[in-house]
Amino acid sequence: MKEAVFFDFDGTIADSSEGIMECALETVEPLGYDKSKYSKDYLRRFIGPPLSDCFRITFAVEEDKIQECVERYRVLYNAKGMYMMHVYSDIPELLKTLRSMGIKTAVATNKMKELAERCCKNLGIYDLFDYISGPPRDGGVTKAQVITLALEALGLEKEDVLMVGDTVNDEKGAEVAGVDFIPVTWGFGFNKENTAEGKRADQPMDILKYLGGGEDD
Repeated sequence: MKEAVFFDFDGTIADSSEGIMECALETVEPLGYDKSKYSKDYLRRFIGPPLSDCFRITFAVEEDKIQECVERYRVLYNAKGMYMMHVYSDIPELLKTLRSMGIKTAVATNKMKELAERCCKNLGIYDLFDYISGPPRDGGVTKAQVITLALEALGLEKEDVLMVGDTVNDEKGAEVAGVDFIPVTWGFGFNKENTAEGKRADQPMDILKYLGGGEDD
């Protein structure tokens, strides 16, 4: 039986797409980008990676403009973007169920730790986590390192943890950190077409099947 479940935030715990996409477009508009050219489907790639990589991958922003974009985006997101989100249905129920089973819960996100904590508080789910792990304000932390920070903070071994996420960035981070991973199909990356049935979660409560110690594992 796993002793803890770590969750990505954007696209796994909460649908934060509206605020992220709006702030991303407003960030690059002063650089001459036409906001009308980018569909919501295309902008999904902005969600998940570290923020600096988001501007490289999604908009091909020149390197000397990356930090400027990161700083402008953070101002916009703190002002309004972080309030444009909602928790996915059944996530609070899942978290309460895990904690009633004695299983620790943590957030492992590429959002800055302070921002992730504020988002969880705004959504009313902060007290449902034992730890929230994210990079410090100066950034420079990979997803694998974020996971490792949570492992160390909670005093857990790699084999005791299940990482849950909605993108390849989450999957690769879990692989590098050495923890088991389950993709979810309600977020921004994985879906029922690109993940194997029986090794994915199509709804939050499905995660209970992958904790080990039972017939469904």
